Amino acid sequence: MSDFEFQSDWGEVKHDLAVRLREIRVELYGEHGGPMLAEELEIPYRAWVRYEAGASMPAQVMLRFLERTGTSPHWLLTGDGPKFPPKDEAR
Repeated sequence: MSDFEFQSDWGEVKHDLAVRLREIRVELYGEHGGPMLAEELEIPYRAWVRYEAGASMPAQVMLRFLERTGTSPHWLLTGDGPKFPPKDEAR
């Protein structure tokens, strides 16, 4: 795999992840709920805007996002399966 192919794939992965982050935010917090979610994640709102635009998210923020929203990590990464695990699997 050439460096160009890797970079192209990485850009697509980051874009798809950003789309799914926004999808969860809109579903749980509404179209204008970015500031509420940012506050819940204990980050500046501008940071959240960058993540939805495809910027890399620090692991601590990602873990907090998964915990607070109940989003399935597998779905967030791949888009496959349910967005949220069944209630009996959630901890």
